[in-house]
Amino acid sequence: MKERRRGKEKWSKFCPKCGKKTDELFDSLCKECFINRTRLIEADLKVSISVCKNCGSYFKGKEKTSIEEAVADSVKKEIRKKYGYGGIVEIKGLRKELKADENRASVFLVAKAEIKGVEIEERGEVEVILKQETCERCSRIAGGYYEGIVQIRAENRIPTEEELVMAEKIAYSSVGEADFVSKERKLKEGVDVYVSSMECGRRISRQIVKKLGGVFSESRKLYGRKDGRNIYRVSFSVRLPEFEEGAKTTRLHRFSRE
Repeated sequence: MKERRRGKEKWSKFCPKCGKKTDELFDSLCKECFINRTRLIEADLKVSISVCKNCGSYFKGKEKTSIEEAVADSVKKEIRKKYGYGGIVEIKGLRKELKADENRASVFLVAKAEIKGVEIEERGEVEVILKQETCERCSRIAGGYYEGIVQIRAENRIPTEEELVMAEKIAYSSVGEADFVSKERKLKEGVDVYVSSMECGRRISRQIVKKLGGVFSESRKLYGRKDGRNIYRVSFSVRLPEFEEGAKTTRLHRFSRE
């Protein structure tokens, strides 16, 4: 319909859903009808993630995550898949509620997106299905997996029990979130600490030498092949210094205070 306003011609349009006259249509609807029709959080959307029955961590595939992060990621992907990847999508106000059977959870959230230039905000609930599994880290721990051995010794002497206790304390405090100690082996000449990765073994060795003195070296031994790659196990030989009793006592006292 054409009508005149202030001496100028202007084309007006009608929304086929509500009949309201408008100057701009979005997918053939007025702005209000477009917003009401657009769903950001689909009612049938379900997110499935794994929860380790040993450590309680959540995983999406092999990637460690949280229930909230997994839901936010899935909702964003669904919005972009349905309405295009050019828009801005924001997820906020996430909070979870575990069900009584502990195999399901509900996540409440606010999704905000810009679609065809229109800002839309929607509150909703997403159901999360929890699959009880054992994560790779816990499986490796149970199987005694290791890639490195930290061999703690002393130069031309046997380490004292006090030194070994401190070295073990340093070793455990140097283990990263993804790493673990598989086992310890007490020997007459010292202790061997079996660790999950070469990087972890190297980090532990450096920290022991930094705190207690001495030096360390490493040597690799071919263990096998996996996916076309050579798999090595590395031995880290840590040698605490040969020092006089007075110097040793001073060093141990200083470390204990730290």
